[in-house]
Amino acid sequence: MNEYEVGSMMKNFMKKMSFRNKILIVLLLTTMILSSFSFVLLHSIDQVNTVSQEINQNTIPELVWLTHWQQELHTRKMLIEGYIENDHCCYIVESYQSLIASSDDEVNLSHGDPPHSLVPLKTEIDLLDFTILNKVQGLILFSDQETLETYLLNEYLVQLDTINDQLNLKKDTVISSLNNHTNHFSKIITESLWLLLTLTIAAVIAAIFSAYRISSNLTQPIERLVQKVDEIANGHYGMKVEETAQEEFRHLTTSINKMSLSLKESFETILKDKVYREQILNSLPVGIITFDTRSDNVSLNQTAKQLLGSEESVISVPINRSKENKTFWDALVSKEIMNNVKVPYYTSIDERSLLVSQSELIDQNKGTIGRIFYFIDITDTENLEKRMHQSEKLALVGELAAGAAHEIRNPLAVIDGFLNLMNRSFSGREKEKFHLPLILKELERINAIIEEMLLLTKPSAPHYKEFYLEDIINDILPLIRHSVEHKKVTFSIELERVPMRVDGKQMKQVFHNLIRNSIESMEEKGHISIYSRYKGNDYEIYVEDSGKGIPKYIQASVFDPFLTSKETGTGLGLTIVQRIIDNHGGKIKLTSSNEEVTTFVITLPFK
Repeated sequence: MNEYEVGSMMKNFMKKMSFRNKILIVLLLTTMILSSFSFVLLHSIDQVNTVSQEINQNTIPELVWLTHWQQELHTRKMLIEGYIENDHCCYIVESYQSLIASSDDEVNLSHGDPPHSLVPLKTEIDLLDFTILNKVQGLILFSDQETLETYLLNEYLVQLDTINDQLNLKKDTVISSLNNHTNHFSKIITESLWLLLTLTIAAVIAAIFSAYRISSNLTQPIERLVQKVDEIANGHYGMKVEETAQEEFRHLTTSINKMSLSLKESFETILKDKVYREQILNSLPVGIITFDTRSDNVSLNQTAKQLLGSEESVISVPINRSKENKTFWDALVSKEIMNNVKVPYYTSIDERSLLVSQSELIDQNKGTIGRIFYFIDITDTENLEKRMHQSEKLALVGELAAGAAHEIRNPLAVIDGFLNLMNRSFSGREKEKFHLPLILKELERINAIIEEMLLLTKPSAPHYKEFYLEDIINDILPLIRHSVEHKKVTFSIELERVPMRVDGKQMKQVFHNLIRNSIESMEEKGHISIYSRYKGNDYEIYVEDSGKGIPKYIQASVFDPFLTSKETGTGLGLTIVQRIIDNHGGKIKLTSSNEEVTTFVITLPFK
């Protein structure tokens, strides 16, 4: 196993270790580093004790003995010099012996015998004392004062000075050694302080580093966890947090992942339920608007949006209320409870009939928290009722027309025969006298009315065959052009050439009536445009003319029977057209009419 593998194993081991164990290890290491302070202090104290013992045992006794001996030599020197100066008046030998006898007793008592290093100096001092006592005493006995003085001056004092110099030199050496020991104290203290400072700094750095690593191992995973939890809280349900080797975070990560998965499952369940409920609401053919007074929230289902637009259009109703739909908006903004109130609603395309209701919005505690405004589009039902009434009217008109036509037609045929006979027999003057041309013309008009009335009574089931509508129109255009030679009318036929299953004869009647009405609405000249377009599965045919238009007061009931704005019209042309188109499963409506253009649209299904 190499160093890299060992390091990797140690790193993984540290990652798996709990924070409690890591902190305990760091505390133990810090305690061990701080405990090493005591060993340093003990070592320093031992060195100080060693130096102190050396000073106490050697240096201080040496210094004391050297100082004592210097003082003794100085006393001896003063004794000898006093003896010489006072002309040998004193008892030099007795005084010297007394000085020697008492000189070392006090020092011996306090510091013991002289150190071994000073024994040679002690020996020289003792030899000096021995020499002077023997020689001085001998010279005194022989009364050789001059020789004694010479000896004292030239030998004794010189030897004493020499010994004193040695003492001074030795004392300097001892003092220097003492200074070295003192410096050694300072050095020991300084080294100890530096070592303590180094160990303290190392302990602080180790503690900071360990605290940083432990805190980073603690805070970084927490920050990542917080970030992931924030993302989960912001809607990323099901997101998983990466597992870490740290013991404490492993259980937390597992719990967060379980929570995220549970939130995802709960959210998906709620979302599916919400989507399902919205699908139910949006599938209803009922427009529903909900006003929540707690949050001032307005919501619309798909049917309401298709008719009214977005929520903003409903919220801005009190400010931007349209005049055309004032009744509807007044009912919407009011808080009055209503049930099945019929109101009109105008769009940009057509007019709708709505059955509106309003009720309270109740919460689970049966408290009122808003209101629900809902409406049903009954336009198709209204149109169906109108068509039923129209069919009933047409049926009644057809029955009356059939009876009247048959009753009128027989005597009318007799009158017509006699008038034609008279027309052939009378001269021109007689014809003018009896207004025969006018009578014949009015008789033709009566026949035309009877023919159109009989069309309402004929069987309405069409006989389908494939025709091109363009061919049907081209078949009737020559007859129409011939009948309106007194007017300058131009035609524009742009129909998609598509085969349609229709009753050719009935469709000729449809286009003949529409084109005839368009020409009759023109004064001297005009233009008729017929074109088509696809719309899903329907085929739309547009018939536009440049006539003077249909008055507004009859536009809504233009397909009612016997309704006409022309002096010579019967009011049955558009009624017949509508009935034929209805029998083909299609629709016809007036989309626009003014002084410039009038447009009818025929919608036929593909079959």
